[in-house]
Amino acid sequence: MKKLVWSMALLAVFASGCSSSGTPKAGDSGKPEETPVKMEPVTLKLYNYGALTPEIIEQLFVQPLKQKYPHITLQVLERTAMPIENLAIGGNEVDIITGWGSLLDQFANFKLLADMTPLIKKYEVDLNRFEKSNLDGVRLQSDTIAKGGLFALPFGYNYYATFYNKNIFDKFGVPYPSDGMTWEQAIELGKKLTRMEDGVQYKGLDPEGIEKVGNSLSIPYVDPVTLKAAVNTDGWRKVFELTKRINDIPGNEFQITSHGNTVNRFVKDKNVAMLAAPEVLNGMANADFEWDVAEYPSFPERPHTSGMVQTFVLQIASNSKHPEQAMQVIKLATSDEVQTALSRSGIMLSALQNEAINKNFGADHPLLKNKHIEAILKTKPATYVVQTRFTKARGILEAKYKDYAAGKKDVNTALREASEEIDAYIAAEK
Repeated sequence: MKKLVWSMALLAVFASGCSSSGTPKAGDSGKPEETPVKMEPVTLKLYNYGALTPEIIEQLFVQPLKQKYPHITLQVLERTAMPIENLAIGGNEVDIITGWGSLLDQFANFKLLADMTPLIKKYEVDLNRFEKSNLDGVRLQSDTIAKGGLFALPFGYNYYATFYNKNIFDKFGVPYPSDGMTWEQAIELGKKLTRMEDGVQYKGLDPEGIEKVGNSLSIPYVDPVTLKAAVNTDGWRKVFELTKRINDIPGNEFQITSHGNTVNRFVKDKNVAMLAAPEVLNGMANADFEWDVAEYPSFPERPHTSGMVQTFVLQIASNSKHPEQAMQVIKLATSDEVQTALSRSGIMLSALQNEAINKNFGADHPLLKNKHIEAILKTKPATYVVQTRFTKARGILEAKYKDYAAGKKDVNTALREASEEIDAYIAAEK
């Protein structure tokens, strides 16, 4: 079904003749639409860190290439078959790297990324077309590699929302969650829905964990400048205490686990009334209950603000043998045509600040039919903060939160110990 929807959407937008990237067409200003590149058959290697499913690759790249650049073939290389560090070894050259914007530091650590600025200028890519928070995040992350460089372009980003089980609300006669809820209001609503009924323990609110709650405040684990732990702060203390209050609602205990497992317990267990989390549609296909979406809970000082922007990016590898063709592929993937299909698919939000594209978000996704899409569109992502390659810091902090939630440590001790352990981990990694 998804493949059919994608295909129909792409055929429709390509046939409509939308402007692909804001670049003047030949005859409009005397400039050619694109810089000529040799048209001989070429195979580009796309390294997928895991950001893209085979369906997205097929529809975001393969099908549009057949339409516009039939001489370009993509060979996909998954990270499961080739770890990042192995890409730097001779003979393992790739052309395009895709992943999350927060991974730029890891790829740069192995000198795998090329500054795309010259090619962006050569191919007249209009950076003003991109959604500001996404592009700003990529710029910030790029500055950690080389000041003023641009080592990726965004092509989409995840949204946050409150996914709720309408059957549970109906069962207990509780009004559905409204847009604009604060975390305090979500907690109070969750209390009304947390109860034991007919041998089933219903849970009112699942925030997934401290990472997602903390993302709303744009707080890092590691200071990107000093490369020291940044967790013994008022921000993380606020997150610890709020998350524990949700966990301490009698009967509402939850385990911090992977995003996929959190979605599974919402869909399969069918006892969670509200799941506040990033996009969960991949796991909702088999949901056999009525559900809808409301705006993600926010902090009072940051109304209508969800989690920190999670940008999916495209990068040109420093060892690419075909950087010009790689730039053509990336420009096509960020064109109005392909971004329109991406938005309509509902898989992720478009990286472009284009109201006409964004207002049709999810129009072709069967699971989003008659859903409250406005809740997704009215929420803005929190400001991006630079991520470092010291990714194990998150696990260290989560382990200390578990000790705090279990009553083994007070919040100040938990944060202090987390800070000390993260600093020791960073020193060892260096």
